[in-house]
Amino acid sequence: MRVRRCHQLVVELDQAPRFSFASLLEGGDGMDSSVRWLAYAPQLAAAEPVTLEQLAVLQAASRDDWVELAELRERHDAAIVDSLLAVGLLLAEHGDKQAAWRARDETARDIAWWPLALVAHAHGGWGEVDIQARNERGLMMSSEQMVEAFGAAPEPAYRRAPAAAPLPLAAPLASDFDALLAARRTCRNFDGEAVLGQAEFATMMRRVWGAVGTRELAPGAVAVKKNSPAGGGLHAVEAYVLVQRVEGLAPGIYHYLSMDHALEPMRRLSADEAAGLAHRFVAGQDWFNNAPVMVVMTARFDRLFWKYRRHTKAWRVVHLDVGHLSQTMYLSATDLGLGCFVTAAISDRAVEEALDLPALREGPIAIVGFGLRSGEMRTMELDQLVPVQPAHLAPSV
Repeated sequence: MRVRRCHQLVVELDQAPRFSFASLLEGGDGMDSSVRWLAYAPQLAAAEPVTLEQLAVLQAASRDDWVELAELRERHDAAIVDSLLAVGLLLAEHGDKQAAWRARDETARDIAWWPLALVAHAHGGWGEVDIQARNERGLMMSSEQMVEAFGAAPEPAYRRAPAAAPLPLAAPLASDFDALLAARRTCRNFDGEAVLGQAEFATMMRRVWGAVGTRELAPGAVAVKKNSPAGGGLHAVEAYVLVQRVEGLAPGIYHYLSMDHALEPMRRLSADEAAGLAHRFVAGQDWFNNAPVMVVMTARFDRLFWKYRRHTKAWRVVHLDVGHLSQTMYLSATDLGLGCFVTAAISDRAVEEALDLPALREGPIAIVGFGLRSGEMRTMELDQLVPVQPAHLAPSV
């Protein structure tokens, strides 16, 4: 059997308190704050505690060349070598037991990730988080409780040169666009019975995610233009639609084909199944559950990193892209009289499983939704605001 070290590995010196049953048995407080090393690797589901002796073996093992396991055992403590194989930090060339680890490691080798971004993406996603259930169990802090525990939040009026007198700016130009911006807000109360019209749905998809033009930069390199900017003109964000109630469409999961303005059916669902997935996708934020349409925006890392290879800024770029698309979605929905939302508090693992996303090549970033607003305000929205009116722009009396 031949083995090698995993391709990417980040090690953290950790001293965060953690539960310890042994501490309880010894009459302690049940917490362990001793220093330990944690190994993060993209093929692992969670960080793995490691010893300095294990790190020494990993340092000595080749990252790129396969070596005989027997040879590695001769040069190092065999038990330590085997312990690294058991947790997936050393990988065997063949065998079913390590197949999933090996496949993810091969993907990490194939795509030009910046290592720290790769580890953050691999370990920063949520599993089965249910915010509604946490609220019901009293595990979520209210704003009042946060202020009591942590003090007041930093002031929204932020000054860097308080000794300098501000220079008032002229009154802004006014147009219909200002009214559209003023009407834009996040909806947390959707009409659970209303069906979104086919025309409104098609308009939203085309305006926000539809391609409006392309340009060949070189044979094999095509830039895309949409109604929002994107890093490098790559538009490496895909749109997957979870339909609950849209005129003429069965509940299910669809992939939007931006070049064709068409839907690619992926999985048909019952109404109950669609509602259940919606709840899981947004991590139990039940105020979003009734949205007739949710759009999962995923990043195609293979496309993005084809250009920005191991670039320290590239992972940020795709998050900016999603932000641009979200604002276009907000303005389009507001123009059509629809409520809408965007959230990054999503159950990444539930989305990856439901969409069967290729690990490390494509991953969920955020979810948006849109539809008719409910006439009943069950969850707070920012409709009632104290206007911000700079003194020098106030109308004269």
